[in-house]
Order: sequence, then structure tokens, then C-alpha cells
Amino acid sequence: MDGLVYLFLLCSGIWFWLNGRRAHEFSLGICRHICNQNNALLLDETVSLKRLKLRRGPNGRMLFERCYQFEYCYDPANRLCGDVTILGLTPVEINFDGQRTLL
Repeated sequence: MDGLVYLFLLCSGIWFWLNGRRAHEFSLGICRHICNQNNALLLDETVSLKRLKLRRGPNGRMLFERCYQFEYCYDPANRLCGDVTILGLTPVEINFDGQRTLL
């Protein structure tokens, strides 16, 4: 019986890690798109996890809400910060150039 518990914990950990990687790549794509639309440069071509919590989705299911922070610039002298919040794999909020957009 202990073996089944350990197997379940291992599978849950692997699922959580893979789900996090998929969400990370999805949010990176969103940030690239936002920067391209606004003629900004996504610095370091990366996003970093700022916040992770559980929240109910529109259909009532519990989903992970992840907030990713990224840096961008219009000119090399100024670094600006933005963030994107996703619920599952659905963008919920984007904070870019001082404007907060709810989706």
C-alpha cells in the first residue's frame, strides 16, 4: 500500500512540474506577442513566476492561477516591468506600460 502512495505522489509531482512548464511557455508566448504589438523589446526573453495560488475557474473547477513577471524596454536605457496572470491556460490580466487590462 505504501508503494501506491509513493507512486501517486511521484505522478502528482511530475504532473505539477509539466503543468507549470506548459503554463510558463504559454505566458512567455503571450509576453512576446504583447511586446511585438507595442514595438517593445522583451528583455532576457524570459518570464519569472511571481505568484501561484488556487482559484475557481468560470466553470467552478479549481485551477492554478499563476502570475508571471517580465521586463521590457522601448530603448536600452530604461527597463520596465510588466506582468501577466493566467488561470489554467487562459490569460486573465495583463499589466503592461502602466495599464492593467482584464481579459
